[in-house]
Amino acid sequence: MKRFLRLFVPIMLLLCLVGCSIQTDIPPTPAIHPPLNTVKLNLVAAGDNLIHGPIYRQARERNEHGGFDFTAAYQPVAGLISEADLAYITQETPLGGTELGLKSYPMFNSPQELGLHLIDMGFNMISHANNHVLDATSRGFNRTIEFWRAQDNVIMAGIAANAADDQIRILECNGLKIALLAYTYGTNGLTLPASHPGIVKLIDDELMQNELAEANELADIVLVGIHWGVEYQKEPNDEQRRLANLLAEGGADVIIGSHPHVLQTVELLTTTDSRTVPVFYSLGNFISAQDKPATMLGGLAKVQMTYTLDTGLLQIDDMTVIPVVNDYTGHYDNITVYPLADYTAEQAENHGIRSKHPSFNREYLVQLYHERIPAEYRTE
Repeated sequence: MKRFLRLFVPIMLLLCLVGCSIQTDIPPTPAIHPPLNTVKLNLVAAGDNLIHGPIYRQARERNEHGGFDFTAAYQPVAGLISEADLAYITQETPLGGTELGLKSYPMFNSPQELGLHLIDMGFNMISHANNHVLDATSRGFNRTIEFWRAQDNVIMAGIAANAADDQIRILECNGLKIALLAYTYGTNGLTLPASHPGIVKLIDDELMQNELAEANELADIVLVGIHWGVEYQKEPNDEQRRLANLLAEGGADVIIGSHPHVLQTVELLTTTDSRTVPVFYSLGNFISAQDKPATMLGGLAKVQMTYTLDTGLLQIDDMTVIPVVNDYTGHYDNITVYPLADYTAEQAENHGIRSKHPSFNREYLVQLYHERIPAEYRTE
């Protein structure tokens, strides 16, 4: 759709110039241009939602009726999600539900109530393309897909139940169509049974280019979530940068990276057709019970966009990374996500990670944010 508009407008302008001439003895009539019809959108994107055992156990303890209550874990950042038009997250653990038995690292399975809470917060674009997507076997894989397909006004990409389910997923928002594509580098060596019709979207140049072309025909804006890179590596590697350029040139409008579990840099690519494409190489963890100091700092990508209906052009008005902190007390209790701006030095002094890393403090988090995120994309 937007490809057609981008080609159509310049061609029509050229035809007008060729078919019209100006008489020198008659002053030309000033052209009357109707106001451009624009639509503004706000996107917020979160990194890896990595549900270790302490997270679902505390959620179960907080629900007196036998279910799960994840509210407290996310409450300090919930307002940042709810204010967005588009809210994306990498849901790294399968939602196979309690019927299959809940599991933590290294083979995850999470309660489906978690998905309901993500929706309640405002998340409406979900990626399940990650290395843990097959951890709960084919049954967990099936139940994860069934759960998301049953939800209204939410799209999930990266896995499909079968060929019929393998469609470009599109969310309608403010009169625009937004497509979500998602891919992963692998699945930790796990595979579906040969007889299973399910599909996991693996990183593949030809596949991604073909799906980008299809998505651009169907939608106005295309977001790509990609699970790539090396765990705990502070800089994106050459392959991440190559793939970012391939996706941008192929028609991606925003690229959101995950998997390293730590913040990596951000940049604004300019394509050969003069589009600007934000790339967030890794947003780190949204929530987890990991125990490396750098994994305590994650990011929420915030992108403000303007789409012009008359031309099909998307303008990036502003992009930032809001730093967030995974906090917990001793024994991984009270795991909670806070905006770094609201996280105090006292909280950092009481962080459970200090039992292994006693030098951990708030200044470390601030310094890490400054090291990883260029000044023009910080919130300070």
